[in-house]
Amino acid sequence: MSRFKHSGRQVLLVDLADYEEAVLESMVEQLIGLLEGDDDHDTGDDPFAQWEADMAASDDLDHSDPVIARLFPPAYRDDDKAEQEFRRFTQNAQRRTKIEQAQLVLDALLESNGGREAVVVRAIDADAWLKTITAIRLALSVRLGIRTAEDIDELERLDPDEPRGVLYGMYEWLAGFLDGLVDALH
Repeated sequence: MSRFKHSGRQVLLVDLADYEEAVLESMVEQLIGLLEGDDDHDTGDDPFAQWEADMAASDDLDHSDPVIARLFPPAYRDDDKAEQEFRRFTQNAQRRTKIEQAQLVLDALLESNGGREAVVVRAIDADAWLKTITAIRLALSVRLGIRTAEDIDELERLDPDEPRGVLYGMYEWLAGFLDGLVDALH
C-alpha cells in the first residue's frame, strides 16, 4: 500500500506515521535554523527593503560549515573576487527562497494535526517539497561523510542503534520518501 494518494489533480495526500512526521518536522526545522543563521534582516513585505537587503554585501552564512558549503556551492572556484560578487548579488535571495520552501513544507506537516490527518502536498508546492527534502538529504550526507560508494557500504554495516546508524537510517528513509514523492507527482 502506497503512502501517497491523489485527491484530485492538484493535491497529493501523504500518510505518515506519527513518528515519521515528527522526525520530518524536526529535520525541516533544523534546516530552517541552519539557513537562518545570524539573519536579522526582517524586511517584512517592503519590496525595496528586501531589494536593499539582497544587495547588501553582508555574508553571515558560515561557509566553513561543510553543509552550508554544500547547499551554497561556489560558482567561481578559481576566482575569489568573482565568487564574492556572485554571493553578494545572489546568496540572500537563494537563502530566502530555501527558507520559504522549507517553511511551506513545515506548515503542511504541522497542519496534519500530528499525524491524525494525511499531509497535503499541493501540486503548486511540489517543487518546494522536492527541494527541501533534497536539501535535508544533502545535509545528512555531509554530516555522515558520504563521498563515495565505499562510504555507503561502511554506513550500511553500522549498528542501526548507534548514532551514525540512526542518521544513516534517516538518510535512507528520506531517499525512499523522495522516490515515492517523485513517482506520485509524475
